[in-house]
Amino acid sequence: MNTSRQLLHRITLIVMLVLLAGLAVYSSIHEYQTASAAANEVKGDDMVTAWDRRLRKIRSLLPESGIVGYVADWDIPGFTYGSSDQEVEFLLAQYSVSPVVLERGVNHKLILGNFSDNGDSTKIEKVQTLLGIKLLQPYTNEIFLFEGQEK
Repeated sequence: MNTSRQLLHRITLIVMLVLLAGLAVYSSIHEYQTASAAANEVKGDDMVTAWDRRLRKIRSLLPESGIVGYVADWDIPGFTYGSSDQEVEFLLAQYSVSPVVLERGVNHKLILGNFSDNGDSTKIEKVQTLLGIKLLQPYTNEIFLFEGQEK
């Protein structure tokens, strides 16, 4: 009787181990499939790489180090913008032009301008007038280099 009880106990233990191993394999396969599906949803560059590529050519126009001004849609009085978008774009621009430091405002010799393209062909003229800065070079239809008033 004792032998049959030990045998039953061993069989039960083996069945439980096989079930546990099967669940572990199933869970691993499921997680792999989920991760693969998520990875396939991302198309193209991530946000940081895209911004870095976007600002790559303008870096040569900036000093090797130092502080450069930064203006964007949030600096235009009465202009509607998404504040979280503006914050993220400022941080991405700062990362992309490093070791140059970006500081919001126009009190710098050079100013990097980042404005959404809303189709207004006079927008940059308005920016120059409202902020008292001068366009040095358009880089794209959203990125510009201005001359400011260093103080």
